[in-house]
Amino acid sequence: SGGEFLDNIWSFDRTTKAWSEEKAKLPFPVSRHAGATVMGDNSGDDVVIIHTYKGILTFRDGLLTEQATDGDAPESLSMCAMTAIGNKVVLFGGSDKNQCMSSEVYVLDTTNWTWTKLDKQYGTTEEGPAAMASASMAPLNREKCIVFGGAGLAPTGYEGGYGLLPKDDTWICTVSERNVEWERVECAKRPEGRVAASLNKLGDGRFLLQGGYDPVSKATFEEPWILSTD
Repeated sequence: SGGEFLDNIWSFDRTTKAWSEEKAKLPFPVSRHAGATVMGDNSGDDVVIIHTYKGILTFRDGLLTEQATDGDAPESLSMCAMTAIGNKVVLFGGSDKNQCMSSEVYVLDTTNWTWTKLDKQYGTTEEGPAAMASASMAPLNREKCIVFGGAGLAPTGYEGGYGLLPKDDTWICTVSERNVEWERVECAKRPEGRVAASLNKLGDGRFLLQGGYDPVSKATFEEPWILSTD
């Protein structure tokens, strides 16, 4: 694409409202990764979990570590949606280097660093979203996540990115120990379909969607959207 992959890490201080570059560097320049913060009992126990197509990295107290994991892990996926609920990380979708997309949901338990690939719960009325990449995800509570957007493939295939079809659906993803259940949220007014947007929980049942890109029109978005769940 003519761009450059970077390996640096930056932190934002909410008190001083200033960015600073960390001494730690990624072990390899990478894009299309995903990150989430698992909150500890104390502020010093918080850890940032970074998922790349090569595996898991953790960042805590200025130190970056490659973290070994066990279990049924996602293989070679990037552009995944990811968020933390409690001491677990939920990962959905993504694409491999051959543009083969996923509709699977994985959970990483950070107490023992074990992955679980979730099965679709029997008897649910919703089939769940189709295979896609670059959706946005945020925690609703300790069992549920909000998922918006992403892009799937047209029947003609990837076609250098021109075959990507942006989604404008909103979903609630409910996870249990072994299963996942999907529920589509019907919204009378909703943002345009997009990939690579940020979705963050604001509190009081509200979520902020910001930015994103339409792979069909090549447009980027600057208008913020608020999703109210109450």
